[in-house]
Amino acid sequence: MSTPNGSANQIPTPTSTPAKPVVVTCADVSQAGDIGPRAGIMPPTSPEDVLDSRQELFNSGRSIGYATEFVNINGKMVIKEVAAYVQPMIEDANRESVDLQVKSGFRTMEDQQTLYNEYRAGTGNLAAQPGHSNHQNGIAIDFNVTSQNGRVFEWLTKNAWKYGFIRTVSRERWHWEYWGSWNGQEEPSWANGWHSPKTMFSSVRRVHACGEPGGGDSPMRQSNWWTAKGADSSHTDLLVGGRTNSWIGFGNEHLPDKFDREYPNWDRA
Repeated sequence: MSTPNGSANQIPTPTSTPAKPVVVTCADVSQAGDIGPRAGIMPPTSPEDVLDSRQELFNSGRSIGYATEFVNINGKMVIKEVAAYVQPMIEDANRESVDLQVKSGFRTMEDQQTLYNEYRAGTGNLAAQPGHSNHQNGIAIDFNVTSQNGRVFEWLTKNAWKYGFIRTVSRERWHWEYWGSWNGQEEPSWANGWHSPKTMFSSVRRVHACGEPGGGDSPMRQSNWWTAKGADSSHTDLLVGGRTNSWIGFGNEHLPDKFDREYPNWDRA
């Protein structure tokens, strides 16, 4: 499948002196309004929600430093600087009756080794080698995208970029990473040198097919098709054998196209 090039795949330049902070991950931030929340760690509900644990971070197999503060979200460890954007996103989703939950956050070397072994054995999902997962550098969050008949995925597709989160793995609808501008807080030292803002379709293109050029190395696994989550047997995931455009939702509609029709400028405001 061809992939369109243009403003949607360009790294934007923040507007000058905005009245409010701007998270620079929308399709074309030069035309965006004053959007996106400041980073803000919500007060923990109990002392157990803030974890002090010195953990080494890795990027592409290279040690990039240590994180010492984590936030417990749904029982998962999330680096404090990233939790600053996850928690407001969860709260905002909840206000719209969307039950957004973290299913995986930061992973230790031992955690990643276990998942990699399962992947190699064919019993688990795609997992990077230990030291090479973005769950080990702290920016990756897995969400419960299939919940509420895919409503969680639809909400994330429409809104996650406002908080700095984009998808980076075409065949994993649940995997989102923080590629925002660290708006409202100082960029953490462990992100220096490799982390800079990306646009929402810069990794998982708006037009792609899993397993084809521009759509990743492999089709989506059958266990992750929407038909495996209760969708009708006429769903595209099944009809194309997993060589799907993974922006298609539970209802078998390409969500960015749906939002273009129902919410003009949804990716700019």
